Formats: sequence, structure tokens, C-alpha cells
Amino acid sequence: MDRRSRGGQAVTRDDSGRGLLLASVAIGWFFALGLRFVLPGILPTIRESFPHATETQAGIAITMLWATYGLTQFPAGIAADRVGEARVLVASLVLAAASLLAFTFTPVFSLFVVVTGLFGAATGLYGPPRGTLLARVFSDRADRAIGLTLAAGSLGAAALPAIAALVVDGLGWRVTLGLAAPGFAIAAVAVHIAARRTDDGRETATPRPDGGDPESTPTEGGGEPSPSIPAAIRAAAGSVRNRRAGLAIVAAIVMYFGFQGITALVTIYLVDERALFTQGEAGVLFGGLFVVGALSQWLAGWIATDRRSARVLAGIAAVSVFPLIGLVVFDHRLLIGASVLLIGIRMGFAPVSNAFIIDCLPAEIEGTAWGGVRSALFVVSSLASTMVGILADIGRFDGGILVLAALTGFAAVLYLALPSCEARRLLGGSTDESSG
Repeated sequence: MDRRSRGGQAVTRDDSGRGLLLASVAIGWFFALGLRFVLPGILPTIRESFPHATETQAGIAITMLWATYGLTQFPAGIAADRVGEARVLVASLVLAAASLLAFTFTPVFSLFVVVTGLFGAATGLYGPPRGTLLARVFSDRADRAIGLTLAAGSLGAAALPAIAALVVDGLGWRVTLGLAAPGFAIAAVAVHIAARRTDDGRETATPRPDGGDPESTPTEGGGEPSPSIPAAIRAAAGSVRNRRAGLAIVAAIVMYFGFQGITALVTIYLVDERALFTQGEAGVLFGGLFVVGALSQWLAGWIATDRRSARVLAGIAAVSVFPLIGLVVFDHRLLIGASVLLIGIRMGFAPVSNAFIIDCLPAEIEGTAWGGVRSALFVVSSLASTMVGILADIGRFDGGILVLAALTGFAAVLYLALPSCEARRLLGGSTDESSG
């Protein structure tokens, strides 16, 4: 049993309920992340059904996916602070299922781009409440809970694109996508049941590290009123202006930019540009990238608990430069395939970076602030696929990948400049916000 104080009252939470909640949120993320990477994973086949679509247009479609995903992060954070994280998570999963079925009504590429944007927006609602819910319920080991959930998403991104690449020729890409809709519906039911079992309809709280009033998320049972939306936005903006938060956010944007740029079009690069792999082979390699990513996220979450987070992030960024260079300079299928798989190493930065940044945010408007940060992360990084697509269309595909490698090296430098401190609240330390 997990017992925490709230305004003189004891809030008791069953550990089995917490485990069920973690599992259900992870399952939802398995589908939400996995299906977002099924789209670029089978993009060569999708593009064949639209004969006039160029690589630039394919890049724009993936930009739309991630831009709408990013734009909904901020309102999702606000909603999580006001109506509760679980309700936002369930809404996200239901809307994602509906948008997958809408791909059936996309006879032209412009409609495909619109529905891709709708799917991105639906899954975008999932990110902020997922992080703040786990940070609240698992305050004693939030980095591990977040790491396990992100790893589940990476496994989804590994398995689902690989499966889709193998069956898409027989079923067609619209049916392939539609078959995932029931998975979202099941995950929505699981999150709803688990949240009710964990909180039992009451307000829950996480003690503040400074010994002050606990963080609270009001539900029907009442509680402290949330700040107004304008006040919350102002407080959120102020919370990211300190050096530690600012550098961490800029570095994360650069890391996500590189990741979106390479994952959006890597299957087209392998199948069309290098002409060394079939759609099925490229899809399996694309899925394998996320297996490596899941292992990297799990390992990074554990290492960062005992070591300086900034140094772990710098190491991940530095190592991530080499697979991008290898993708361009190698000519042998085996070496190119290994380079694709090792791109997944960079995914290890996410749980450590998330915990590091969330730690900088005021607890009372954490959802709002984290949603705003995530909007910035994904809207800016979504432009990477369009950039790489444009370079590919003018015969500079290799150059686009090398630009991403250079940016990744720049992120490593930014992480080295971060103040050397542990995540005060999420990683269990008690470091002063302004310490160097």
C-alpha cells in the first residue's frame, strides 16, 4: 500500500492498482506511438497509391502528423490540470481509433494528409497527461515508470511497423491501418478502469519536495482551485526561462528534430534512394530500430537514477551521430542495416530528458507547462521531414541526413553545458533550482 498525506488526510493507494494503471497507460502508448510510426514505415506503399505524390509531399504528410501531434500537447496539458489526466487519455485513444477508420475515405492525397493530421492531433492528447499522471502516481520512482512506458511505446513502434510492412501488400494500407482501431478502443477501456481503481474517484496528491502543500489534481471531490488559464500560461512561460530548463528544452528540440527527420523518410531512403532493400525488409529494419530504442530507454532510465542526467544525455547525443553518418558512407547491406538499427540509441534520451524538464516545472501548473514544452518540441521537430524531403527531391538526400548528424552533435554540446544537477523531484534528489 502507498500512503500519502493530503491536507491532514491520508490518501491510500493500492500498489496493485498502481501496477494496473502503469500497464494500461503503457498499452495505450504502445498503440499511440506504434501507429504513428506505421505511417512512415509503409510510406513507400502508401505513396504508390497516389502516383503523383513526390518525396516532398510525403515529407509534408509526416510533418502534418507530427505538427498536429505537437499542437495538441498544450491544450492537453491544460485539460489534464482541469478535468484529470485519465479522462484526457481516454478521449485521446477513442479519437485515435476513429481517425484510423477515417483513412478509408482518402481517395486523394490531400485527404490523406488531412486525416493524417487528425490522427496526429488525437494521439497528441496522450503525451502530457501520460507523463504527469505517472509522475504523480509514481513520485517515488517516476523516471522508471516513465522509462517503462516509453519503452512500451518503442516496442509498439518496433512491432507494428514491421507487421504492417509484411501484411500491407496483401491487405492494402487502409485495411492495415483500420485493423489497429480495436486496439485503441481496448486501451481506452483499460485506462478508464485502472484510473477508477487507483484513485477511487478522489483527489490524489504528491507531497512537494520542499515540505509544502502537496500537488493536487482536483476531481469531482473538490480540492484547491486551479489557477486561471491566462495565469497558468504566464506561470508556465516563466518556468522555462531559467538556464537549466531553457538549455534542456533547446537540446531536446534538436534531438527530436533529428529523430523526426530520419525516421520519416528512412524507408524511402532504403527502398528508393539506395535501392538495396524491399519494402518488407525496410519495414523490418525500421521496426528493429525501435527495439534498440526500447532497450536504450530502459537502460537510460536506470542509469540516470544514479548518475548526472546531463552527462547521460550528452553521451546519448554524441553516440547518436555515428549511425547517421554510417547510413550515408556505407555501401554494404549489412552495415547499412546495422546503422538503421543503431539510430534507435538516440531514443534513450527521452525518459531522462522528460524527467529532467518536468522537474523544472511548478507542480501546480505542471500539466500546462509540460504541454506547452511538448508543443514546442514536436511542432518544431515536425519540420525536419519536410526539410529532408525537399533535399531528397533536389538530389541531396545524403546531405539532408548529414545535416541531421551535425545537429545531433550540437545537441551533445548543449547537454554538456547544462548545470550538473540531479532531477530534484523525479530522480529523488534535493538540488537547488539555481545550483550549477
